Amino acid sequence: MSISQRSSRGATQGTLLATAALLFFIDLFLPWSQACSYFNTVPRSSTPGFHFHSYGTLCLAQSGGWGGAGTVAGVLAGLLFLWEAARVARLGLGLGIGYRSLISAALAFGVLIFTIIDVVARLTWGAQIGGSFVYGGVFVWIALGLAILIGLGGVIHWRIWDVNGPVSVADPEPSAPVEVPPKPAGVCPNCGHVNSADARFCSACGTSLGQPTPRRSTTRRPPPVS
Repeated sequence: MSISQRSSRGATQGTLLATAALLFFIDLFLPWSQACSYFNTVPRSSTPGFHFHSYGTLCLAQSGGWGGAGTVAGVLAGLLFLWEAARVARLGLGLGIGYRSLISAALAFGVLIFTIIDVVARLTWGAQIGGSFVYGGVFVWIALGLAILIGLGGVIHWRIWDVNGPVSVADPEPSAPVEVPPKPAGVCPNCGHVNSADARFCSACGTSLGQPTPRRSTTRRPPPVS
């Protein structure tokens, strides 16, 4: 069995994407970032000319991957897990393998796209609100790696859809013009003389070459009853 066949078989079983989607969903609850603010106060004391400085750091609670594009990615990951779990349970839901793979590919690509948007936003302007990554952002990069793995599974499912999807009907080629055979020459049924195609009577014996005209069927009325 080739690598492509093995990967296609694993994708159709749904185990790989279901596991990756579940791990991605759990990772969103783990600490991603934490907002901290530094303060420096100079309170006055009752003693004239005496001041003391107070330095400190105020940090908010650690936040996970939920919020903004991360929420959308989490919802899509949850739907992907449920969908792939149905594939593991062999629930076809009345769809062919092509359409089932198309749904898996769409959910997988959605998770990858919204995860990239969320990570880029947190690295740029989102850091001013949510704070810097905690623990070096290990859970952020784990989520990004899982999203890339899910996206690769979506590529495999897209290939399955491309192979097993409905075949588009191509425009029929224009048919060649039909050549009408020339009208055969009239052969006299009486003497066998070959006449021209448009002849109505035999030039040898004068027999009519046309088809006999069908007679009209007349309906005889019954005699009047006296």
